[in-house]
Amino acid sequence: MNEIWVNIGTANNAARLELKAVHGSSGLGVMQLRFHFEASCRDESASQRPMWFEGKASAVGLGASSGYLGRLAVESSPVTLHGLASTATFVLVLDLDHKQLQIIEEHRRGGIKFRLEVTGTALVDGDLERIGVGSIENEISHSNWAAILEQMQYRRLLLIELDVPDANLSSEFAEALDYFRDAEKHYTNEEWRLTVEALRQTLATLVGKKADDEDDAADVEAAARALRKESRTTGVGYPLRVEQVRLALKFVCDLGAHPEITRTTRTDAYSALLMVGGLLHSWRPVRPQITVHPSAPQTR
Repeated sequence: MNEIWVNIGTANNAARLELKAVHGSSGLGVMQLRFHFEASCRDESASQRPMWFEGKASAVGLGASSGYLGRLAVESSPVTLHGLASTATFVLVLDLDHKQLQIIEEHRRGGIKFRLEVTGTALVDGDLERIGVGSIENEISHSNWAAILEQMQYRRLLLIELDVPDANLSSEFAEALDYFRDAEKHYTNEEWRLTVEALRQTLATLVGKKADDEDDAADVEAAARALRKESRTTGVGYPLRVEQVRLALKFVCDLGAHPEITRTTRTDAYSALLMVGGLLHSWRPVRPQITVHPSAPQTR
């Protein structure tokens, strides 16, 4: 159970702390996990004695990346129980940065488990005394963790920690960003094939095309040959070269359109997210001037 018993002096189990809910929030440069507790008085020794709680939090079940995350700080204090069976609520807050969340997202499998080690002090006869508290492990389900990420506005940053580009570059770019956000949601929900399919839509929409366009290897090869020919007589800058990257990534992500869900792995989806996110960050709505002319039909 998600409960911790508080010992005050010689009185064991003087109060009970029960973890009722976990929510997320976004701050200035940080994100927060907010652990909502309810304290209940179980012994007279806990009545009318203001208590302050703090502690530390660790991530569990992330393999070698498991371990200490940060300090737990009480949001409002003190906590005072005014009599037997009375209750009071308080929140312990954990600040997280984007790098910590990214590591969690890279290594978690389904949900996530946290270990909370809580300590405290109480005002006893005018003096502050340490009180015995304890620790709990709280497991958050996959669906609840996805909701917490939304609350922390984690997806306002791309997974490679780049600021989201300005959607006002063009109407096509704004629509492409929407598809990319869909891809991030699918990734969080561990829907690998749908992640790559949404990225396929992103790359096509960037240049005002449909996802089923440019789905042939010949399209990529022909564009590369045309650009190579152009570069012999004209300086070819970043926009045209980036367009070649878009075409190649689109060809990769076309695999996301196949119906076999298991063929697309977590690694495939994550790599595609990183590459498409980097492309979006440097994208400029400059249409390439190269036109690929199909070969004239041959006559016998």
